[in-house]
Amino acid sequence: MTLDKVTIPRISPNDIKDQFFTVLSVELGNTTIKSIIMTTNIKTNKNYQLNKMVRLTRDIRLPSPSEEIFGHTIWNKPLSREAIEEAISSIILDSLAEINLSVDDLDFVVRSTGVVAISGLSSEVGSIIKALSDGCLKAGVKPAQMTAPFSINNIPKHIRKFSFFNNIQFDGSIVSVSSPESIGRVANEMEGELVTAGLKLASKGSVIDYRNPVISVDMGTTLAGQVIDNNKPYASLTCNYVGLAGGISDIILRDCELIEDNHSTIDLTFTENNNGYDEVLLHKNTLKLHEYIDIMEVPSEVDEFGSVAVDSMKIKQSKIKVIGSRINNTEKLVDTFNDIIENFDNNQVMLQIDDMYAFLIKRLMDKTNELNLITKDTTLGITGRAGITGCKPYFIEQYLKDNFDNILFAQDGLALGALMMARCMNSLGTPSNPVGGSRRGMCIMQQRIKNNKKRKL
Repeated sequence: MTLDKVTIPRISPNDIKDQFFTVLSVELGNTTIKSIIMTTNIKTNKNYQLNKMVRLTRDIRLPSPSEEIFGHTIWNKPLSREAIEEAISSIILDSLAEINLSVDDLDFVVRSTGVVAISGLSSEVGSIIKALSDGCLKAGVKPAQMTAPFSINNIPKHIRKFSFFNNIQFDGSIVSVSSPESIGRVANEMEGELVTAGLKLASKGSVIDYRNPVISVDMGTTLAGQVIDNNKPYASLTCNYVGLAGGISDIILRDCELIEDNHSTIDLTFTENNNGYDEVLLHKNTLKLHEYIDIMEVPSEVDEFGSVAVDSMKIKQSKIKVIGSRINNTEKLVDTFNDIIENFDNNQVMLQIDDMYAFLIKRLMDKTNELNLITKDTTLGITGRAGITGCKPYFIEQYLKDNFDNILFAQDGLALGALMMARCMNSLGTPSNPVGGSRRGMCIMQQRIKNNKKRKL
């Protein structure tokens, strides 16, 4: 088995040349707000980070009496359109100012949200995206910097010569994966789509060829991700992941009074000293904890799973599977964890959490395999705090060494996905070093162009 953890190197704005495409990704999550500025060398597919600013969602100001509260995060943080706009505008401008850039230096801006884990919020996801968009506009971002171009002249001038826009325009597919016919089945569809694209782009800095067929798993506060087959020229989505991920340990640590009620696992202080742990004992404890965690195909009669809104009718009508993660008994889960850590220090607590999450990913893969969605060529990609930090990669390797030949770990998969989506929207491919297509395969650009011509006849 090959494991590779990709980190994105930093670059100075002074080193950006004409062949670089620069994108700001702004993300509103249940735990954090991020403004990440990345750039990619279209010629080489090498990716770089210009700046990353992270703030806490809990610090967004409270809605004023005159503002409408249209939803809450899973931690019951009330949200108004105006408060979101202010938070987004502020973090965009501050992240640019830190590196002496302005919005005019950006080629594209992509906004995304993980705040879909609100029961019954499926009808309000559009409102959050609209608030994010308005926050971008408030920061000075132009509408053209957030939409697909209508002609080659709408593409930033310095990058036009690298675009295939006159041969193949954006058709909704992201990195050779077609959009599903039915949308709105799960509230985190966009998140899963971006993460898959981001892991594909991250792999260009890895020894692993992360192209179709692939599985992407985003272990943020909530669980997102996709299973993608190897159809050609466009692959198809066969499964979505939904539910709780990092939020499980947040709930445990809060109820065990190891962190404050409005804090998360990222607030726990530890030194990452992992010497001398008892791996057998950790796993024995993990099995006890998982008695109170469900990993299963989402039932057709529910309208949420693990706090993520789902559309039961659309799930019934679709062939695309949905696998979810949730706590089935919070009180017993917390009591069991409390008993386990009675004599643990914070380092041992975090090791137990790492093993618990590694086993959660194993169970996800076991359920995916039960549904016959994994082939021998499938590559697994993982991103998110509950999937790549601490000793999680080591434990994941132990659990999955007989299941996959390659596992890719990457930071900021969502931001990389935003960069990749912006490239697709501007038809910025690299045929000599393709991001899309099949593992070990050739670029599919010519096949796409040929199919596009047939459709126009």
